[in-house]
Amino acid sequence: MLRRAETIRKRYGLTPKLMERTLSHFVSLLDEFDCGATFPITTTTLARSRGVVEKYQAQKIEFAAHGYYHTDQTELSFNQQLEQYVAARRLFEERGVRCDGFRSPYLRSNPETLAAIKQAGFSYDSSQALAWDIPEDMETHEYRRALDFYGAVSAQVYPSLPRWDNDLVRIPYCLPDDEAFVDRFQTSASRMTELWMRILGSTFARGEVFTVALHPERILPCQQALVHVLREARNLQPKVWMTQLYQIAAWWKKRAQAEVHFHQESPGEMCVSTNGTEGVTLLARHVQATSAARMWDGSYLQPEGPALKFRATRRPFIGVSPGSPAYLTSFLRQQGYIVEEAQDATNHTFYLDRARFAYEDELPLLDEIEQGDFPLVRLGRWPNGARSALCVTGDIDALTIWDYALRVF
Repeated sequence: MLRRAETIRKRYGLTPKLMERTLSHFVSLLDEFDCGATFPITTTTLARSRGVVEKYQAQKIEFAAHGYYHTDQTELSFNQQLEQYVAARRLFEERGVRCDGFRSPYLRSNPETLAAIKQAGFSYDSSQALAWDIPEDMETHEYRRALDFYGAVSAQVYPSLPRWDNDLVRIPYCLPDDEAFVDRFQTSASRMTELWMRILGSTFARGEVFTVALHPERILPCQQALVHVLREARNLQPKVWMTQLYQIAAWWKKRAQAEVHFHQESPGEMCVSTNGTEGVTLLARHVQATSAARMWDGSYLQPEGPALKFRATRRPFIGVSPGSPAYLTSFLRQQGYIVEEAQDATNHTFYLDRARFAYEDELPLLDEIEQGDFPLVRLGRWPNGARSALCVTGDIDALTIWDYALRVF
């Protein structure tokens, strides 16, 4: 407790001036890479501040709600949570701060939390902890206990992807974060860089999202790792979409609702097009394109325009049996796959007939599809031909020492 108190004293001041300098440095660093961030802030902290956060909205910085008070939301009833979330949105609005999303303090939530978040009018939640593997020599009992407390799931089992459920987009929070590296592992900056770069490589290869979790007050010890990650992300091809959480949530809904049209151009030739939704792209592999297209990566082609003409003997889409779970079709469409209900398995290049489909089946199915050598035409998962996404995000729990002290009450 004494060590923690000393750490807090060094990171915060009696007034917000120290935190303002820290935020300004963080934002300037992000600006070098034309990259914004999402900072969920505790509502009572925002209420006690005077203009500290408002000025950053014009600099690609999004603010989300981080609870009304920094307390464990699972200890509150549904009505208590809803009352606090509605009050939080009202206060953000009064302060002129846009607020689309929510992250629970301590990353702890339950079904009632999610229902209250949706009913309060938030468009997304970013409270689900997703733990990436760390080297054995860094493993500690305390870190595993923290993961259990957060309700973290493994990135080796679950994809690092948003999911649109009951009109609420849930975006994962990647671990280990800055708190783990600095306060728990107490590891070197080079080790932190190595692990974050490994996560970036994995999310890029899998076409997923890397939420780089970095609380603003720890920017200095984590700056080296962040710069390496942003520099590498900027140079990767196909590109990495560096954005904010509210844009990820909006895109996930927008792309899932995009319309796809297809018709026969001539015997053996098909044309697939989209309805012109901005940012939506077509990708195709192992098909004989008869219209202009360029290589997107090692296997996929990207058409030069909103339509692609190609020769095919079977439909290069995913056929799903009528008896398969509705969630299977929903999941595939959220990834950008073109899905058609079909009784006959021979009409499609890939066909699924499953009696059960759960969250644990998502990653193996994605691997099966993407590693397959069958013809496939699909929508790109991310906008404008991006292969993966990245969002820098870290909570603002306090702006002053007093904010921390008042959390006790």
